[in-house]
Amino acid sequence: MKSPGVRLSGGAHRGRILKVPPQARPTESRVREALFSIWGPGIDDCRFLDLFAGSGAVGLEAAGRGAFEVLAVDANPRAIRVLEANRQLLKEDALTFRRLQLPEDLPILADQEAPFDFVFADPPYRFTDHAVLLDAVAPLLAPDGEFALEHDRRNRPPLEAGGLVRTAERRYGESALSFFRLQSP
Repeated sequence: MKSPGVRLSGGAHRGRILKVPPQARPTESRVREALFSIWGPGIDDCRFLDLFAGSGAVGLEAAGRGAFEVLAVDANPRAIRVLEANRQLLKEDALTFRRLQLPEDLPILADQEAPFDFVFADPPYRFTDHAVLLDAVAPLLAPDGEFALEHDRRNRPPLEAGGLVRTAERRYGESALSFFRLQSP
């Protein structure tokens, strides 16, 4: 059975349909729209990190909305192949990608790629190591950066961990977005 695609909802790539890796659960269109509505014009000329990227829909939408540089990261080799195919489909030079285990390999990004203005993560809904993920994301953020974590609304991340503090949570049916910033000293 062929995997369904995911349609981009905004930016220069609006309406384009991306391939989706097998067994992936792409971020719903309404959640992506809400995320980019919240982050608004801050996306313009930013450095954006898309973790557990899958099809790359969130990162590619960020690029289409003006992000200067987008790094998409996933551990699954099939997802990496789909990311490459989707990048080529859209001819999107702002997107690069890496295959890393998440969250274990995030210190590699902290050493080689950080800081990022915006970091988005959409781990599998059965993922429960939110505190470990928050701890690993904190060194990746620019001082005024923001991290958005998509999660099952019943599987909430901690209010703070790793120097990050939750500033807001928005619910969209079974999904939720929790937003985090670096704690003030």
